Amino acid sequence: MLFLLRPEQTYMPYYLPRDQKQQDVRNQQMRTAYDSTRRLPAYQPADGESSPDVIAQLKSLAELHDSGALSDDEFTAGKAKVLSGSAGT
Repeated sequence: MLFLLRPEQTYMPYYLPRDQKQQDVRNQQMRTAYDSTRRLPAYQPADGESSPDVIAQLKSLAELHDSGALSDDEFTAGKAKVLSGSAGT
């Protein structure tokens, strides 16, 4: 005789759909649980440090270059300076 052992059937409970208020509470609980797993604190700029807007600086350089206020060499040097991060210093 051959006996096959079968794993016990698992129970899959059926949950009724939540209303929006209950779903918001559940989403907040999940977000809190997820945020507690962060290993590094969120980035906070120092008091004197402002985040440079590189894209805006590149757009203004491109506008100056297109209008003829900057030559090709000046535009290339300015772009390199912005991209290297030394534009603010």
